[in-house]
Amino acid sequence: MSVNMQDSRTARFTTVCALYFAQGLPWFFVATALVTFLVDNGSMNDDQKLALISMGMIPWIIGKLVLGPIIDRYQFKSMGRRRPWVLIAQLGMMLTMAAFLLVDDPAEDLQTLGLFFLIHNIFAALQDVSSDALAVDTLKEEELSLANGLMFVAKGLGAMFAVLGLSRVLNDSGFQSALLVQIPILFVVMLVPLFILERPGDKRFPWSSSSDESSNNETSDAMTFGEILSGFRTAVADKPARLALLLCTVMWIGGGMGTGMGIIDFQWEFLFVEELNWESQKYLDTKGAPVFLMTMLGFLIGGFLGSKFGAHRTLTYAVGIGTVMTVLWSVSRSMWDNTSFMLPAWLLWTLVWAIVGANLLAFLMSITTKDIGGTQFSIYMTLINVGAFAGNALSPQLLDLAGGSFPNLFLAGAVFQAIVLFVLLQFNTEDLMASGEGEATLGATEEA
Repeated sequence: MSVNMQDSRTARFTTVCALYFAQGLPWFFVATALVTFLVDNGSMNDDQKLALISMGMIPWIIGKLVLGPIIDRYQFKSMGRRRPWVLIAQLGMMLTMAAFLLVDDPAEDLQTLGLFFLIHNIFAALQDVSSDALAVDTLKEEELSLANGLMFVAKGLGAMFAVLGLSRVLNDSGFQSALLVQIPILFVVMLVPLFILERPGDKRFPWSSSSDESSNNETSDAMTFGEILSGFRTAVADKPARLALLLCTVMWIGGGMGTGMGIIDFQWEFLFVEELNWESQKYLDTKGAPVFLMTMLGFLIGGFLGSKFGAHRTLTYAVGIGTVMTVLWSVSRSMWDNTSFMLPAWLLWTLVWAIVGANLLAFLMSITTKDIGGTQFSIYMTLINVGAFAGNALSPQLLDLAGGSFPNLFLAGAVFQAIVLFVLLQFNTEDLMASGEGEATLGATEEA
């Protein structure tokens, strides 16, 4: 009997974690390792970084609005509701990373680099939409917080490998060699959803023989676009879902979670490498080891806290603490030249915002309707990316208004973080109970 996600918790967790690892690897290779390499060589300024990152983000902002309804509407159910799209996306990610081999010198050809980054992220966004829908479909309510924590740990491991490992290959052997290391890894990740089925009776390949269950799945009715739109309108008719749309929009404008996006995070390379004169490899080693380890620790802690106390409650407290920490970090500006202060401050700040990240997606999944999970969740994720993109675009402008003062830029980020806290406080227990999040929290607390 084939291993499948419906019957095996290990299979569920392994699949979604492997897919998130694959998301972390190429993004952080380009957005962190390669950007730092170019900044250190004087080949990239903040406007050029904004242009490159924006090219990568376009599919996450625009494409996901299209991709969500597509994966809900068009399904190859004999192979699973979501798994075929996951396989298509993972194959596309691997092939588009191979296309980067056509770029001889990224410093001399930033336009082509940006174009390939755009194309790659079309498939990365498709993989994200389909894997999130797969998680919504297959994970049990009580698994959401822990699973999301582990998923982002896996993404952090991919990021660590990119920043620690691939940055050294990039510095020692060049851009092409770094690509040749990560392409086979993406292929190995693709083998996970290839051999772990979604449900009993699913076909592994399109040409595999059909079981009775597979035949029944294939002939079941698919939702039309009209039904998807109608279902989405119904799903967001309640107060928690409408507030969730606003929450997603403002969530990452200020920054946090070490993603490299938002008002604060966008400036990491320029703050540490240019302003504080850290060696570029020291910065990459710091971000690639202690910072990412603290991120993963935060996701694990956040997952356990969310399982025990509820994703919304944990999220609210963590955002409040994180906002206060951002302000305190800013007012401690006289100590920024001291590495023994700056590193622990960065690590503790990262830990708190990682707890936020682990519970944000768990909270959103808990109020997502499963039948239209691809559409509804992709809209949530699109709005998060819109906010992050807005933070990226605002960051250089606000830094100029602040006279180049990074501590004052942190205060601007804290203002937007406080707005997130205000939105979270608008949710109430009765609304969450009605949407299902409160029931999941109650069940998790009773089990604990």
